[in-house]
Amino acid sequence: MMAAVADDVTVTELTPEFSFTDVSVRFGSFVAMGPATLEVRQREFLVIIGPSGCGKSTLLNLAAGTLQTRTGSVLHRGAPLRGINHDVGYITQKNYCLPWRTVEANVRLPLEFRRWPAAKIKLRAAAAIAQVGLTGFENAYPKQLSGGMLQRVLIARTLAYNPSTYLLDEPFGSLDAQLRMHMHRELMRLWQTTASTFVFVTHDLHEAITLADRVVVMSGRPGRIKLIVDIDIPRPRDVVDIQSDPRFGAYFKTLWTALSDD
Repeated sequence: MMAAVADDVTVTELTPEFSFTDVSVRFGSFVAMGPATLEVRQREFLVIIGPSGCGKSTLLNLAAGTLQTRTGSVLHRGAPLRGINHDVGYITQKNYCLPWRTVEANVRLPLEFRRWPAAKIKLRAAAAIAQVGLTGFENAYPKQLSGGMLQRVLIARTLAYNPSTYLLDEPFGSLDAQLRMHMHRELMRLWQTTASTFVFVTHDLHEAITLADRVVVMSGRPGRIKLIVDIDIPRPRDVVDIQSDPRFGAYFKTLWTALSDD
């Protein structure tokens, strides 16, 4: 089910956010991924799953422009992607908060790099901190925060400059089950309010089905696109109730079978 966007335009009518065409990545004689072809629709929530080492993170790196293809092409909104893509935000499970900077100072960091005016930086940082529910913790340091709060700081830091795409590489992999479900709820809320494209990598099938408009299954190395499944469960979704939906179990079986065939 595709999410509706502004002016009653659906994502299927828009230029793809990314088009990967016959892309492959090689490190020396080692073929890491491909050839693979995939279109990422604007403003969708796309989840990528697959065995370890199949190229899930490689696809994110191609979208970020930090990695180049050996063959094939990568287009961002119809234009060839060459060099670093400044229109994306990249969030991982690793804590990249600077320990000597407060929450507010960490969130301000990308805006300072972009040389935004000080007054605008202050407003955007405050809005992003509020959006992830950290108001009141602006002056706290990373060592004073829980794992979930640190993830919120990283999300706020990305929200502050409002990228067109959020690339998320197993951002909740180190969190316990209860906190992870809470972050799922928050992430879906943010996706719906930002109208951005989310590309999310995970090994967790429950997480994939809960979050996704579509789930891409990659084969074992060298990774190729093995299966794409549309998750036709209405939004908004409750992170607990969704698991009792009969369609949830059917999607889980389909995805598990595809993964197990490797």
